[in-house]
Amino acid sequence: MTDKQPETPIIDALVAHAMREKVSLHVPGHHQGRALPAPLQQWLGQATKLDATELPGLDNLHHAVACIQASERYTAGHYGSRRCFYSVNGATACVMAAIAACVQSTGKSTVLMLGPCHVSAWRGLVYADAEALFVPSPWREDLSTFGPPDVRQLADALAVEDDIAAVFVTSPTYQGLVAPVQALVEVAHRHGVPVIVDEAHGAHFGLVEGLPRHSVQEGADVVVQSPHKTLPCLTQAAWVHLNGTLVEEKVLEERLLFLQTTSPSYLLLASLDGAQAWLRGEGPSEATRTLSRLGRYPRAKGPDLEVDPMRWWIPTGSASRSQQLDGMLQSRGVFTEFADAFGVLAIFGFAQPDHEYRRFFEVLQQWREDEVAIPSERTSVHAIYQLGNRTRTVLRPREVAQRKRVSVPLAQARGRILAAPVAPYPPGVAALWPGQEITGEQVACLAEWISHGGVVVGIDDREQLEVIE
Repeated sequence: MTDKQPETPIIDALVAHAMREKVSLHVPGHHQGRALPAPLQQWLGQATKLDATELPGLDNLHHAVACIQASERYTAGHYGSRRCFYSVNGATACVMAAIAACVQSTGKSTVLMLGPCHVSAWRGLVYADAEALFVPSPWREDLSTFGPPDVRQLADALAVEDDIAAVFVTSPTYQGLVAPVQALVEVAHRHGVPVIVDEAHGAHFGLVEGLPRHSVQEGADVVVQSPHKTLPCLTQAAWVHLNGTLVEEKVLEERLLFLQTTSPSYLLLASLDGAQAWLRGEGPSEATRTLSRLGRYPRAKGPDLEVDPMRWWIPTGSASRSQQLDGMLQSRGVFTEFADAFGVLAIFGFAQPDHEYRRFFEVLQQWREDEVAIPSERTSVHAIYQLGNRTRTVLRPREVAQRKRVSVPLAQARGRILAAPVAPYPPGVAALWPGQEITGEQVACLAEWISHGGVVVGIDDREQLEVIE
């Protein structure tokens, strides 16, 4: 590697403009930060001068031909994708655009959803006026989470379904499990079906040996990544990659721009620019050092699984045990990503000093040694997901979005059609989807979970949920 710093065309253009501008007679209304409230101005500092608009030399996200386009090309070059498009509306907009682009490009209307997925996927179905065919991933009792998708299940589904617009898979999962993307792509492509990978948590993949290969390398057609989750990048910044010819480039771009503000944040665009430069610059050396430090703390894993080494998933089997561990960590000033009914998740960052890792693992070891027997509550919440996979779908997503809805007590929801996703939270993975008929078993499981103190997005504090009127 040379001493030359990787190019940052967006940042360079913004800095050059800030150096030139003496009088601001344009939006935004804070005018280079001078009109911001003092506390906010103090914290944001010089960054306010980069919060610009589409001025000469700063390009336009909705018609990128200069610095934004150049930055996107550097990102595409790093991953090896045909095109890369930036998003200031997070991976949510990218997922929605990917689903809609596949439906429009193929002329088909069903998306085959492998395993659990984020609620943004349902929004994509509504946006595309598509419907879903759910193929659940196997539950791993030893890990208290869903395992990777089964390639044979995908092959079986594609053998009998001929209206599949795309295969949608999440890899890695929130817990860090990596799907066999290359094998899934090979099966899907034999049927002429494009593969979308929600790789929001895997923008760092493929950076060095020791990290999993990213899904562009594995041949996926559309790959969505959230660099703000694992790279040095601001929250809400994302990008989406396009490969191959099964999905039309112009359609993907148009579908994404439709979901983006016409006043995109240049701070977010600059952070994406910085992230691509980090990947091409100090990223590999930082990743190598980080993996070396984490390697001092061996983890137990199944021989059949590939996991993201930057995540540490501790299966607990109950909300009480998770809260116990999380409380011990917080007492030492350690805050994890989440603690839920299945376990506790820690996400490590690049360039973190070893003493921060050491503090986490010291507490984890203490918790394991001092662990007090607490009854498991896993069965009830696990059953919610299992029952959801077998639930009858009555209405298409777009039909649900167009129907009137009412709130009813959970106890009276049996036989009603769900109008909003129901998701134990975190991580926001829906167990029940809009358009599905609610069964008595689901009502009982949800009520039991809530009685244990569980939180469910989609059920309010009065234990009501939304159904079709």
